[in-house]
Parts: sequence; structure tokens; C-alpha cells
Amino acid sequence: MNELKRIFFSFSLQLVCRFVFISFLAVITACSDQSTDTDYANRQVTILVGSAPGGVTDTSARIIAGFMENYLPGNPAVIVQNMPGGGSVTMANHLYRSAARDGTVLGYSLPGLVAAQLMEPDRARFDGRQLNWIGSAITVTNTIAVLSEAPVETLEDARENEIIIGASGRGSLLYQLPAMAKELLDLKIQIITGYQGSSEITLAMERGEVHGQATAIDYWSLSRPDWLSNGRLKYLTYVGPKDPRAPDMPHLNELVTTQRERNLIEVLEIGSKIGWPLFAPPGIPDVQLEDLRLAFNQMLQDNAFIEAVESSMRTPVRPINGIMLENIVDSALSTPEETITEAKELLGL
Repeated sequence: MNELKRIFFSFSLQLVCRFVFISFLAVITACSDQSTDTDYANRQVTILVGSAPGGVTDTSARIIAGFMENYLPGNPAVIVQNMPGGGSVTMANHLYRSAARDGTVLGYSLPGLVAAQLMEPDRARFDGRQLNWIGSAITVTNTIAVLSEAPVETLEDARENEIIIGASGRGSLLYQLPAMAKELLDLKIQIITGYQGSSEITLAMERGEVHGQATAIDYWSLSRPDWLSNGRLKYLTYVGPKDPRAPDMPHLNELVTTQRERNLIEVLEIGSKIGWPLFAPPGIPDVQLEDLRLAFNQMLQDNAFIEAVESSMRTPVRPINGIMLENIVDSALSTPEETITEAKELLGL
């Protein structure tokens, strides 16, 4: 009798242990299957935008936020929070030092952010190699453009006839592109600084204070499309990718003669190659970065997203994935110190 009890107890114990083990495996498997889905479920993702509301940077960030939430695991709400200042440097400094390292806080910047690290390291207190680059939906062609009444037809005409260009501060491409062209080509360009961005300079153009400015071709498509269609605007030169909206505009590289000059122009082109990037702070888990990059890439294939960008911003989607961005940033930050020093001296930085 005791032997039967012992056998029954042993058998029951085995059944209980087996049940507990199977239940444990089921829980682990369920958690594993759902881990990707619950990474962002019931959470909120914030995109810190390094510009004020309105304009290309803010508009494109809001389009991205509205579509990217459809592709992140768990479909979290993705919101935009503006943090303007210093050409997006204020936002990047904050993201680098203080943002959560769990993939729920991202940065979205003006194209010149990485160049700021090279040109103004005392102000840009982040390391672009440590940021986690997710992707860029729009690359940028930066132009020098003037009104049709300006006393030039080409950039070389400014060797004889002075033009007045509006700009913000010396750290902005609004200043750096015309300043570089002026020095390399010995042009008569008067640069008036102190304007608060392209929109304010455009108003100054309408008031007759300045002839033009250096800004993204996408800005004109968004803010003054009529100037493009009625010939009110003349493009003089550009840096970055060639844009079909201005097929006859010469690249600044075509107007110089030496490799040294082309190397200096490449410093200005860093932002054009990067475009408007989305990135995460250092130290986020690899799985979070993979989720973010995958969601971004899937969004880029969404016809509704493409249509939203093209209709709202009047610009094509010209994407760069996260790996490509990493390589561009690494190459930019490997620019020889002597080239950076000469560029800073030339621009008065």
C-alpha cells in the first residue's frame, strides 16, 4: 500500500512539474512572439524638431510623424515637439545629453547639423558618429537665387554688378553659401545678416531690401511657387544634387578651377547630401534601432506618404536609408582638419 502511494505521489509530482514547465514555455513563447508588438504599444514617440513651426523642416517632420506611426510595432502615437535654435544645434545638444535612450525620443534637424559639428565644435556639443541615424526622406539642393530685377543674369555677372543677399547668422548656409561663392569667385556680393530665416528674407526681397538669398530649392516650391512659374526668380548656382526644377543652373563646382576650391565646396555640401535627417540618441537598444529603420523604410514605400510629401511640399521624395546616412556622416567628419580650418577662415567663423 505504501509502495502504491509512493508511486502515485511520484507520478503526480512529475505531472505537476511537467505542467509547470510547459506553462512556463508557453509564457516565454508568448512574450517572445509579442515582444516586438509591445515595444511601442501604449507608448508615445516624440520627434524633437530643430526648427520653429512652419517651413520645410517642420512640415516634413509632421508628415513623417503621421505616417511612421503606422509602421512602428504596436502603432504608437508619434507627435512633434518643436525645439528651435542654432540651426537645430539646440535640439541636438539636448537629445544627445538628456533624451531617453529607449527609442521614444527622436531628433529631426535642418540639413546643416553635422557641418555645425565640424565648423563650430564649441557650440555643437554632440558627436554625429554616436547618434543613431534612421533615414532621410528628402535630400536638399541649396541655391543662390535672386529676383528677376537684380542686376545680374549669371553668378559671374556679380564680378561687375553688386548684388545684395539676405542671411541669418554666419553659422547658417544662408550665409555660408554666398560667402563662399564671393571669396572663391571674387564677386561683388553684399551679405546682410540678422534675418530670422528664409521667410523673413523673402519679405525683405519683396520690400526691395535685398535681391535674394541662399536657401533650399524646396523652400521656393513651398513658399513662392508662383515665383518659379512666372519667372520672378533667377537661380545663379547651387550645391547638392542636381534638381530637375532648375536643369540649367550651374553647380558651384563648375565655376571654380582647383581641387582645393572643390574641397572647400564639399564642406558646404555636407548638409545637401544628408538632407533632413531623422535620428535617435546614442545608446538605444539595437532592436529599437532596427524597428525604427524598418518602419522608416516601409513608410518610404507608402504611396500615400509619397503623395503627401509631393502635394504638401511640392518636392519629390529623395530618400537615404540609415546605413547610407551613417556612411555620409562618417565621411563628413573625416574631412581633413586643414580643409575645415581654411573653410572657417574663409567664412569668418
